[in-house]
Amino acid sequence: MIETLIERIQHRLQTGSYPNEAAISFSVVMPILRALGWDDSDPEQVMPEYASGGRRVDFALSGIGKRPSIFIEVKGVGRALEGDRQLFEYAFHEGIPLCLLTDGRDWSFYLPSGQGTYDERRLYRLQLTDRPPSESPQVLRRYLEQPRVKSGAAFDDAMRDYRDIASTREAARNLPKAWAELVEQPEDLLVELLASQTETNCGFRPSAEEVIGFLRSLKQTEQLKGPLSSKPAKVAAAKSDPPSAKVPEPSASQVSELQSARALTFELFGKQQASPHAAAALVDILQAIARRFPTEMEAIAESAKGRSRNHIARSPEEIYPARPDLARAAEIAPGWLVGLNIANREKMRIIREACRVTGLTFGVDVKIEMPNADA
Repeated sequence: MIETLIERIQHRLQTGSYPNEAAISFSVVMPILRALGWDDSDPEQVMPEYASGGRRVDFALSGIGKRPSIFIEVKGVGRALEGDRQLFEYAFHEGIPLCLLTDGRDWSFYLPSGQGTYDERRLYRLQLTDRPPSESPQVLRRYLEQPRVKSGAAFDDAMRDYRDIASTREAARNLPKAWAELVEQPEDLLVELLASQTETNCGFRPSAEEVIGFLRSLKQTEQLKGPLSSKPAKVAAAKSDPPSAKVPEPSASQVSELQSARALTFELFGKQQASPHAAAALVDILQAIARRFPTEMEAIAESAKGRSRNHIARSPEEIYPARPDLARAAEIAPGWLVGLNIANREKMRIIREACRVTGLTFGVDVKIEMPNADA
């Protein structure tokens, strides 16, 4: 069994039993390949010292026919992270779907056709000595098992894993920008959650303007510190220290500026109206629609449902069952409430649904735009 083989290899790696690359190749790599279904006696499957175009690769594996599908480069123990630029260039030009760099202990799988640095093209790094013998075979089978390579399943999974990693990396790169934009024009939900948590901690609730002033100060502090590092994180987010500077309270003029920045104007049934913020605009619009279509509230509530909870219901508990204490709500019709702890994007969706259910035309009967509400 491959689990037993891995356990023996782990012990020998820990005791330093493999002195050089040749020992790793023939006492670690080859036995694992055999356990994964590769026939090393078949030169059309396993090709040691594969040569083409003046370049040699320690092993080339061919799942179908004679054309190589995987290149394996072997290093001495402790040298796996050195990488091999020529191997990548060669694999890319040869159209090899998958590369493996290993020193027996460290197994790094790469997608040569990926974008970015060589490190960013790595789709998995397996530390053989750091995993239980029962876990390592799962990774090795996923990318190296001969039947999976032959069927193409190994390459499909490799491409899927690479896309997932690249997406996660891109999201991590854009987090600072998203945070800066959110702090500059904070959603009502963020303001409400921060105010509620502050009240939970100390018993006193800050005003919305104080919360917004605090969030704006975070952006100013970050600007003084300089741009956040764009170096991608390894899945886990890096810890950041909270700002140590005392946050100044906003002046009367700043409060006025913040209030005006959050104020919204919109058109409802041909008339211009204004609300102090997005949550108030949502309430004003839904109240007006409810007055015109009082018998449609049940249908509006059903259509406005979110993925995990109600947004329009008859009680705060129905709106936010998990945390009814956070279910800040306002009455829009007799016996009907709308939850306000939602992002502007969701507020806009609710308004659109209310228009659709009642036969109104959004953009004609109701015209409104909210910050950060793009789909």
